[in-house]
Amino acid sequence: MMRKTILSVVGMCLGATGIAQAQEAMLTPPKVLVITREVVKPGKGPAHEKWETGWPRAFAKAKWPVRWLAVTSMTGESRALYMTGYESLAAWESDREAVDKSTALSAENEALGVKDGEFLSETRTGVFRYMPELSYQADVPAAGMRYFQIASIHVKPGHGDHFTEIRKIVRAAHEKAGLSDHYSVYHMVAGGPTTHYLIFIPIKSLAEADQFPVIQGKAYEDALGEEGRKKVAEFRTQGLESSETHLFAFSPKMSYPPKAWVDGEPGFWAPKPAPMAKPAAKKEAAKP
Repeated sequence: MMRKTILSVVGMCLGATGIAQAQEAMLTPPKVLVITREVVKPGKGPAHEKWETGWPRAFAKAKWPVRWLAVTSMTGESRALYMTGYESLAAWESDREAVDKSTALSAENEALGVKDGEFLSETRTGVFRYMPELSYQADVPAAGMRYFQIASIHVKPGHGDHFTEIRKIVRAAHEKAGLSDHYSVYHMVAGGPTTHYLIFIPIKSLAEADQFPVIQGKAYEDALGEEGRKKVAEFRTQGLESSETHLFAFSPKMSYPPKAWVDGEPGFWAPKPAPMAKPAAKKEAAKP
């Protein structure tokens, strides 16, 4: 889909054939993930969020089948990510072409995009491919999920295979130790350096994030083994350019979530507006 003419967008999300049509309300990594990143100007967050709700309304009105998930940053610079999943790049192309052919939707899309720029200092779109062989227990129930912990990793040129080798070692250690966490690995294929990888960890609460050091404690280290620990350490010095980890919160107002998600948690994804306060009854004037 194309919100804002560039896309409807990060990270594990939904797609026409990914989670968007999942029958059991699952959070399932799509094969192709299109992410639009918007950096919001200081002080413009509330106004930007309010304006963004126009896109979900427009696409819902058109009964558009492709859905997206929006998340907002809790750490780092103020930004929003819009993530849309597809079965393939060709499916993304078909979605864009369909939006262009819809006169009414294209007009609303264009009108919303004109003012949206007033709230932003930067907009960028990237395309990522899912790497199931490096991911671990990636399919999770969507109910209750509220955050993503996203690791952004840049490897040195020529070390893509090195990264793959290390992540396979890490996954094998997770499986051997029977760890309870979940993550999905994506590789950038367009819109930025192909040495860029994203790792998405869905979580229900920040209390879960508190447990990550425990989860990847002794059992994980033992499963990794001395040789595995040595190889991981070597990659950090030889193949790793940089890495950052940030927290993002799901944004129901700016998302166009799958119907199964809404049906499962209407209070979160489609909350009813608060009732209007009734005016106070007038007091009768005191008799003289």
